[in-house]
Amino acid sequence: MLETLYNRAASLARRMFPLVGLVAVQAAQVANAAAPVQQTAPRQLDIADYRAYLADDHPVRQGMRKFADEVAAASGGALQVRVRTDALPGSPAQQLAALRAGSSAAPAFMLVAGTGLAPLVPEFTLLDLPFLVQDEAQADGLLDGAFGTALLGRLAPAGLVGLAWWENGFRQITSSRGPVRGQQDLAGLHLRVIGEPVFLDTFRAFGARPVPLPFGELHAALRAGRVDAQDNFISQILAGRLYEVQSSLSLTNHSYSPLVVVANADAWRSLSAAQQQVVRAAALEAGRLQRAAARAEAQAARNELARRGLAVSTPPAAELARLRAVSAPLRERYFDQYGKALRPLYQAATGQAR
Repeated sequence: MLETLYNRAASLARRMFPLVGLVAVQAAQVANAAAPVQQTAPRQLDIADYRAYLADDHPVRQGMRKFADEVAAASGGALQVRVRTDALPGSPAQQLAALRAGSSAAPAFMLVAGTGLAPLVPEFTLLDLPFLVQDEAQADGLLDGAFGTALLGRLAPAGLVGLAWWENGFRQITSSRGPVRGQQDLAGLHLRVIGEPVFLDTFRAFGARPVPLPFGELHAALRAGRVDAQDNFISQILAGRLYEVQSSLSLTNHSYSPLVVVANADAWRSLSAAQQQVVRAAALEAGRLQRAAARAEAQAARNELARRGLAVSTPPAAELARLRAVSAPLRERYFDQYGKALRPLYQAATGQAR
């Protein structure tokens, strides 16, 4: 009798153990579902332009937002880029110094004009040479190819990482003395330029009298007659309201102005290899959008400047060819001084002599 009762109890226990185990597993799953999930916070990075006054719909701001969207999407939200509307204080040289030092106020990424990088990497001076680039298609081929890649690679010793090329556009000439149709109209003209040797040398070669001035002083200098003319890309002419103090716009396309997306080297090294790939690809993709927007804006700005009273004209092709010819020795000299290794890459990309 006792043996029978024992056997029945043992059989019941064997049937109950699986049920108890299942209940225990389900209870653990419920507890785990209720527990808070530990997630890694997204990495916050900033991007800024060297100018604080850009409008929200400016092509550079459009490109920065596209860059932020691409990084967030491709990283699955692990990287978040904040688009800054302010700029670092000080001159372009001071801004770059803060970026390279990784100061607390500096962003991880920044848009810098090629001109601004020349004091750090002299080869960037080549980009501002007159008639280096013929048109937008040639600019794309030059900067997106071996020539542009080689230039970006020269930023590393300066504590920067070059990611992609964007653009400001071609430089044009405005004047209060009538349209610039050719070299004869530039002769003796007091013309404001950026205070860098390549710009001074360019307009001396053209026969003008270049006057170096910061952009912030340009409007007042033109109004006061300290200078009669200036060169700039069209969007900057409109943003600076130079139509108020100039009468003509001559579409010379005499110099091309690129932008460079650069990263602070320490911030770059803090990213994983996969994250670096995401950021670089985003900078390239955003650059394609930004260039297209910049070119559309240049046409719109040209029309707006005409509407605001500037007489818009294009010099005859023969006169532009003459300006290119008189500046040929200048291009030769700068390539000899700064770009002997880059010269074959330039010639291969453009199919033209200097």
